[in-house]
Amino acid sequence: MSEEQQNNYANQLPTLVNLRSNRNTSQMDLNFIQKSKTIQSENWEMLQRVKESLESKAFTNFFTSSLAKLPNFKSPQELAKVLADQFIQNEIKKGKKREAKSAIKIQVSQPQTSDSLPALKTPQIKLEKNKFNQIRSKSRDKLRELEIIKEKEREKEQLNKENNKLNEKILKQKNKLYSKDTQRQKDQDKSFVEQPSPPVKVSKNIRQTISIMKLQLPNTIENNPQQQPTMYSYFLGGGNNCELIKRVFDNRPDWHQTANTARANFRWQQSNNGYKYFKLNWHKSHKELLNHFEFHPEISNKKNLLVNISAACEILKMNPFDIMPVTFAIDFTDSSVESNISAFYNFYNRNAPESKQLNKQDAQNKLNEIKKKLRIAPSREKKQLEFQMRDTFTGPDYLWLLKPTGLNRGRGIHVFQDIDNLVELLIDYQYGYHEKQMETYKDENGQTQQKVVQYLLKTSSFVVQKYIEKPLLIKNRKFDIRVWVFLNIDLSCYFFKEGYIRMASEEYRTNDVENIYIHLTNNAIQQHSEKYGQQELGNQLSFDSVSDYFKSKIDFRGQLVEKMKEMAYFAMRTVATKINKLNRKFCMEIFGFDFFLDELFNIYLIEVNTNPCLEESSPLLQMLIPRMIDDAFALTVDQIFPIQRDVVSKFPVTNYSDTENMWQLMGELTEIQG
Repeated sequence: MSEEQQNNYANQLPTLVNLRSNRNTSQMDLNFIQKSKTIQSENWEMLQRVKESLESKAFTNFFTSSLAKLPNFKSPQELAKVLADQFIQNEIKKGKKREAKSAIKIQVSQPQTSDSLPALKTPQIKLEKNKFNQIRSKSRDKLRELEIIKEKEREKEQLNKENNKLNEKILKQKNKLYSKDTQRQKDQDKSFVEQPSPPVKVSKNIRQTISIMKLQLPNTIENNPQQQPTMYSYFLGGGNNCELIKRVFDNRPDWHQTANTARANFRWQQSNNGYKYFKLNWHKSHKELLNHFEFHPEISNKKNLLVNISAACEILKMNPFDIMPVTFAIDFTDSSVESNISAFYNFYNRNAPESKQLNKQDAQNKLNEIKKKLRIAPSREKKQLEFQMRDTFTGPDYLWLLKPTGLNRGRGIHVFQDIDNLVELLIDYQYGYHEKQMETYKDENGQTQQKVVQYLLKTSSFVVQKYIEKPLLIKNRKFDIRVWVFLNIDLSCYFFKEGYIRMASEEYRTNDVENIYIHLTNNAIQQHSEKYGQQELGNQLSFDSVSDYFKSKIDFRGQLVEKMKEMAYFAMRTVATKINKLNRKFCMEIFGFDFFLDELFNIYLIEVNTNPCLEESSPLLQMLIPRMIDDAFALTVDQIFPIQRDVVSKFPVTNYSDTENMWQLMGELTEIQG
């Protein structure tokens, strides 16, 4: 550094010293100096170069340590000279270190020759850039760490807010519980008074004593752990009238709704998507109850229902089609699909009316044609169904049903009477079948309207089921019966004492297979018919109504309901070792069983539904479904999570006591053995 530059630095440093009283030396920077207007522009540029020649930390340390020596000098000018000398010495030392490092690196990478000496400047620039990039990277990392710390603080504040809100809710619930208990005690006191007593004047002292007792009572409850209510939370997944579940929980003051699935003690969803069953076996203080068993498709899937019932009947030497209609599984992902289609077609042709039957050779040719169209590989496995159909299954139109195994509420079901029509449907479903359905909506004026909606259904698993062409009718219309079955956490199985009848809107006839309002009784289908609700509210009838209708022919409750109970228990026992084969804790489920009657009062199990419809679409269901849910929760939820609640049900049902649980125990699920 030249003598002139040294003098310039020295002349400028006294100004910096004079700024010491305005700013802490450990925080002094050039930005503050620039704003002070005490330094001329040319001198400012000089100081800027000084800062650029040093790292920010070194620059600060340099001036801080130098200014700290001020008391040792007589004047600012003397200090300025010392600072200038220090700066020059620092620059010389730094330059030597840089040259030494760059020389070492160049020697390693390339031998020095007379030709390579001029290129020393380029590696030195690269080293400086690398050093700058390292410093910038470190600063960015520190900024990220600061952001993470700030984010954690924000999350902590949000958690504190949520805890405060929860504490407020708990306090409100306690006050509500206390007010209910007080009111209940008052009602009990009134019930013991047989005759009204004459008015009694209450002194002021007594009133004050009562007030003090009332104020002290909640504190007594809080101090007694046995009396203090525990708060539980439940999560609702939405859909299928989940508001009903909330109404049932509203009668349990120790429960509140949450949107956090991780903290919920009970989860109610339409399906088990997102359920982490493996956590249920952990030994932890937080209990979690789920409303679906992990392997419920063993009975709720149409194909699995057929397989399990058939296997049980084979053990007991029974005809499975005395329990359910003649059914065949066709799964294009299964290696036995070829043998299953062959078994179905041979049965179809053998039992068809004479006008539709083919001789043996023509039947074989037709079967080969079907396999070719469906692109099915040949199989050595041979199946033959030897069971005979009952007379009520057959009629002049020879109708069959095609049902996708994974759909419910009547979706994807087709009535067909020709084998070629079946093949076309199977091909369409494999590539995507466009299904049209009616949906209701409200227009701008609040009026209910209907529109046709198309769904693209794509599946490869089906059951083909014989249509019962001679059904039992009510007022010349088809019907089926919905009952509920409940499986508790300990695999105890219950049957709800009341169910309901689902009626078709149109009179029964077999010559119109396209009219779904004749053949399918699901409420999700019938509610779009123009005749829906014209004869019965919601197209539904109670057990009592049907009992009166058939009382001259059969005892509906004593014979048919008891038979349904027996068949439902048998079906559940077929999956005794499968539905909870990993022994998960705290699972429960309500199933919807659908039964059908032929004209001879033979009863058949049609299917088993997970997530049965909870829509309160009629006064009958508005009475039955809430009680069904509430009584099921009394058997599970209230047992796992003990609470204080009334024994009297808030959902009365005609002919039943409000203190009675309407779920009737059928027995434990035990494995079927020969």
